[in-house]
Amino acid sequence: MEDKQNKIQIGGSVGGSVTGGSVEGTSSSHVGGDVSFAINEFPSSSEPDQPGIKELLTQLQKAIEAEQNLSEDDKQDALEQVKELAEAAQNPNDAEMKNKAKKADRMLGRIISAVPQATKLLEFCNNLLPLITKVFGF
Repeated sequence: MEDKQNKIQIGGSVGGSVTGGSVEGTSSSHVGGDVSFAINEFPSSSEPDQPGIKELLTQLQKAIEAEQNLSEDDKQDALEQVKELAEAAQNPNDAEMKNKAKKADRMLGRIISAVPQATKLLEFCNNLLPLITKVFGF
């Protein structure tokens, strides 16, 4: 019986630096990275006085991450909704994306309603969520 083996040979060289370190953080920091990635798909606003969807979503993300009155679970849930808004805003005229955005808006409203009245996050959401959802026509 003949022993046939597939042999794979790989050649070449790889260059670059390798750095190591520890990765620390909370689950919301991981979700925050996913949100940042989704938001960064948008171009920056061409008008400095008129923030675009990218800038509005970035402000919302930062406000959620900085809010001390939200638990880590609530932050993670809220950041997931920001990600949903960012994904939906890629195609805001699509009926499925509009529905996705409406659900995210409602969920954010529920999460934010648990925050005490005098916080920056609540103020931000009351003023700027309507600007974000305007992209979807509601």
